[in-house]
This record gives sequence, C-alpha cells and structure tokens, in this order.
Amino acid sequence: MYSISDLETFIAIVENKGVLAAASAQGLSPATVSHRLTKLERELSTVLVFRDSRRIRLSPAGEVFYQRVGSILEALHDAEHSIGARGSSVSGLLRVTMPPWVFSKFVMPKLIAFEAQYPELTLDFLISDNFVNVVDDAQDVAIRVGKLTDSGLLSRKVVNNHRILCVAPSYVAKYGMPTDLAELAQHYWVCLPWQRQLKLRSDNQTVVNFNAKTRFTISNSDNMTQAAIAGHGIAIKSKLAIFEELASGQLIEVLPGVLADNDAPVWFLKPQNSLTTRKTEVFYDFMKSLFSTPLV
Repeated sequence: MYSISDLETFIAIVENKGVLAAASAQGLSPATVSHRLTKLERELSTVLVFRDSRRIRLSPAGEVFYQRVGSILEALHDAEHSIGARGSSVSGLLRVTMPPWVFSKFVMPKLIAFEAQYPELTLDFLISDNFVNVVDDAQDVAIRVGKLTDSGLLSRKVVNNHRILCVAPSYVAKYGMPTDLAELAQHYWVCLPWQRQLKLRSDNQTVVNFNAKTRFTISNSDNMTQAAIAGHGIAIKSKLAIFEELASGQLIEVLPGVLADNDAPVWFLKPQNSLTTRKTEVFYDFMKSLFSTPLV
C-alpha cells in the first residue's frame, strides 16, 4: 500500500515539474523519488505521469488525482497544525487568478508584507481579464468582479463595488462632455472586447444593446485605464479600480447612474469540491484586509 510520503512525493514531482527538482525540494535522491512514483502508479494500477528525458506531463488520471490528493494532504497537514503536531507555518503552493487591476492596484502594493508573514507559502498568479475556468485551469482561488455565473464554485464576497463611465479631461476639452444618451452615441469609447454592447438607463427606461463607438478595443483592464487617461475615449471602469484617478482629476465620471447594471462586487471563489485549507483562508483574510478601508 502507498504511504503519505508517496503522495507527498507525487505532489512534489508535479509542482517542481520533474523528478530531479522534486528530489532536491524534498531532500531525497532522484532514485527514491522515482521509486515512490512507480510504487504509487503500481498500487493505483494507472499511469499518473508521462515522462521523457526533458519534461513530465500529467495523464488525465494524474490530473484528477493531483487535484484531489493535494487538497486532502493540505487538510491533513492543517489538522496536524491545529493539534500542535507540526509547526505553525502556512506552506505549499497556492494558485490564484484575478483581473489585472485588482492585482496591480490592491494586491501588489501589500504583497511583500504578506510574503514576510508567510515565507513558506508560494503564490502562482494567473492575471487575466479573460474568463478563467478555475477547475480546468487548476486554480485554487479566483478573484472575480461582477455577477457570478459559475454555480460550481464556492463564493464569498470580498467587497461591494460598482461600475461607472469615465473620461479624461483632455478628451472632454476636445470632444465635449455628453449630457444624454443621444450625445453619448456620438462619442468614442475605450473598451474591453466584451464591453462594446451595453445596457444603459435613461429616465428609468433601459436601452438594450447600446453599441459603443470604438476606434480600438484592448484586452487588459490596466492598459484600458491608461488609454482612457490618455484621452482616447470613454471607458467603463470599476470605481474601485480608478478611485485614485477620480480623486486626482485624471478621470471624471460621465452621466452618473446611466449604466443599467452597475453592480460589480469583488468575489473570492474556489472549487466546490475543494477542502478548506489554511493557505486559502489566510489569502481570503489578506484579500479582505486590502479593502477594509472605504475607498469610494
């Protein structure tokens, strides 16, 4: 029968991307690491890892086993910590995906302090405005903004937030400030690719599929903010993402309340079948702390 050590070695092989690196990380010989993997595969009667001289790759069975076993081992270690059987450190690898503006505006400025508090925890960030499938892309945690559509995830709200239309003073000086929807339709916009059709509100009536007039779209929310500041057009932004730019006057709000669906909370998500571990909990607490002071 395989042991917990065999499972820990399998996890080390995956997370260190090879037998040699796993051996170094665990303080074992490569032969011992290879033997433990072979033993585990023999006991399970399946191939977990495809390997050649240059790299390793998880088999479909290995992908499933890695996701489930990793969470189980972490829960076991957390249980040991809770009764004093291990040290008090939070360790391991935590994969987190989030939008660029959340990372650059809130996480990055406080990340050194978080790293100092948990030096044995390794963070792997996937920063993207595109939809990331948490399960398929093997993410432990997702930070998302807006309405939730994936019912297969466990969710906790981090902070309330809403979206607004904004523009740079330089753009207003050149093209004027729109005062109603008819004028808004004549203006240029800076949009993420999926923001070109909007629902706008006027006199309590909703205009469906308002078509934004764009000269270009951009796939990164931070770059989109910079394009708006440079005067390229009107942008749809989370107010939390541009609170500094609004305060400094680099951006000003356009037609307050015109967005029909402006609610965009920040959420902390993880897979439905994942176990609660200390590393996910300390990261949740970290995220909550970033928004503990009212900004808007």
